[in-house]
Order: sequence, then C-alpha cells, then structure tokens
Amino acid sequence: MNEKDYLTNHSFCPLPWTGFLIEANGNVKNCICSYESIGNIKEQSIEDIMVDNTNMQLKKDMLAGNEPNNCKYCYSLEKDKKSRNIVSSRIYYLKELKNIPLSTYEGNTFDLKHVDLRWQNSCNFACVYCGPIYSSTWEKELGMIIDRPKDEILQATKNYIFSNASSLKNIYLAGGEPLLMKENEEFLKLLLEKNPDVNLRVNTNLSKTNTNVFNLLKQFKNVHWTISVESMEQEFEYMRYGGIWTDFLSNLDEISKLNHKLTFNMVWCLLNYHSIFDCVEFLQKKGFHNNSFIITALFGPGWIDSRNLPKSVLQSIKNLAQDKVNEKPGFLLEDGYNNIIRHIDAPFNKDLANSFLKIKELDQRRNINSRAVFTELYNLIEGK
Repeated sequence: MNEKDYLTNHSFCPLPWTGFLIEANGNVKNCICSYESIGNIKEQSIEDIMVDNTNMQLKKDMLAGNEPNNCKYCYSLEKDKKSRNIVSSRIYYLKELKNIPLSTYEGNTFDLKHVDLRWQNSCNFACVYCGPIYSSTWEKELGMIIDRPKDEILQATKNYIFSNASSLKNIYLAGGEPLLMKENEEFLKLLLEKNPDVNLRVNTNLSKTNTNVFNLLKQFKNVHWTISVESMEQEFEYMRYGGIWTDFLSNLDEISKLNHKLTFNMVWCLLNYHSIFDCVEFLQKKGFHNNSFIITALFGPGWIDSRNLPKSVLQSIKNLAQDKVNEKPGFLLEDGYNNIIRHIDAPFNKDLANSFLKIKELDQRRNINSRAVFTELYNLIEGK
C-alpha cells in the first residue's frame, strides 16, 4: 500500500491491522461500529484473534477495494459525501493513525496501536437504548448475568495491552462508564509513566467527576471527551435513567474548564425525535462549536427507532433537518442533520404499537410515567 492508496481506497480502515475493541463479555470487534464480533478472548488469545481467518479475510477485502459487511455502517455514513467532516469511525481512525508505516498493512499482520477498552459493564445508568452488555444497571434490572471472561483470561489480555502501552497512538475508554472502572485507573497510571502524550478518547455519561480516573485524565494533555447527551431535563432523566440533569450541567461546566477537546455524542431516536434540535440549540448557546455535535440515528433496538413515527411526522422532521442544513452550519453538526435525513429515507417496517408496549413495560419496571415526560409524543399519537 502506498500513500495514495491509503487516502483513496474508500474501503480501507487501519483498525484490522492496528487495533481492537474488547467488550465485557469477552467479545472482540474491530470497532464499536462492527456488526459482528471477530472472536472472543474466552476462546482465543487476543493476538490469535487479530490474525485469525475472520480478520484476515476482512483485511483482504479492504485491500482489494471491497466493502466487508462487518463495516457497512461506516460506509453508509460516508455514502455520497466528499468532505471529511463526517462521523464515520473509519475516517476518524484514518486521521488518528495516519503516521503508522504503510508497510504495516501488507498481508495478515498486526501491530497494536489502538485499543477500545470496555473492561466491565460497570455503569450507574440504564439508558433506554442500551442493555446488559454495556450497563450493569441494566443487567441488574433484568436479572441477567453476563458471561464474563475468567480473571486469568482478562489478566492475560490486560498484560498484552499494558506491555504495549508505550507504543499506543490512540486509546478509547468507554463502557459501561469509564470514569468508574478500576482497570482504567491502573492503565492511566501506567500511561502517565510510559506514554503521557498518547491521544485519549473518553466516552462518558458525565455523571461523576469526583473519581480517581477523572483526576488522572486531567493530567493528560491530549484528551477528547465524548459526552453522551441528546435531551434535557425530564427527558434526559428518563432516557438516561439514573442521571440527574442538574448534576450533568454542573459536571459539564467543570470539564469545560479543562484544556481538552469536547464533543457531544447524540443519539436520535423515537423519544427525542423533535427535542434533539432543542438540545443542540441549548448547548450552542452555552458556547459549544458546531464541530462539537455528533448526531447518529438509532438503528436498534427497533422499537425505539424514530422511523416508527407516522410518515407525516417524519416528513416534518425531515423538513426541519433540511432547514438546518440549509443554514449551512458546517462541520460535524451539518453532517449530523444529514444523517437524520438519510435515516428517515431508509426502508423500515413500522410497529409503533410495539414501541408503546415496550415503553409501558419500561415504565412499569422502573415505576415512572413516560406520558408525563413525553406529552408531545403521546398527543401526537392520540391525535390531540
């Protein structure tokens, strides 16, 4: 591969050769956008997984200019776009890992430069579109038990990652809630010693800043905070169950004082089908740049997909999003509005009755009242 191929092969992503994601149940993926896992550390070592047949075929497809099905999500986000101001993980990692020797991508090799670590599912939230694999609160609520790797397997994986700490270029800490994980505390202490200039990306619900992990992160200079928020006040506390809106605002003010990059990870779904625009405007008024907003449309679970709404409502939202695009906000925000439009236009089998059944089940389990929170949605469906 030469430099031109690196930039012009629109199927290519560096991650199969340089990085991986590990989930709390041991599943290994190329990244969070992958449709399927490529292995599990309960069955193979992480080193073997990254050069095994599944990942080897994916590498071959990319180098040949084919689009592996496992990576279709990124390709769909990039479709018909010329600018690189887009939310595709592929584009993100092309930028982050641009200084890796191109010889790295010759054949079925692997040289660890990036990790996406979700050591545990420890989380104090149970967001409506999440589930037990990524939230211990969801796990407890549903009475499920995640089949985690044994301690010795997790330790072997940790040893491999920690032994490569000095050569890592990019690290993504997610979860669960990364600010609550003791493994991140151990890892960050090592990085301060071995690799203090590494690029760190942290996906957080920003519920707690009085943790050792947060205090360690403040000591790094290259930190990119990705803060999960897509609604406000009562809607925020319903959608991000376990969260308190005033606490979020207080912690946002605190983190904004750090000399770090900050973006908002915003999920557009049935419950905030209209209010996400208000949330963006609120944060804009607080002084956040248009390149701070990453808006993605929710595909699953299907019951909370916005496309369950009536066609007339979706058309009005599409018109609103198009009006926002016509204002030419640029940057990631404009791309996010285009993502909403594209999602509305994609085929989908509506089942709004099932959506409200799932909401009712959620209300009963948590003893909350969605009707009091999402009055516009209920009025819309009831024709008021």
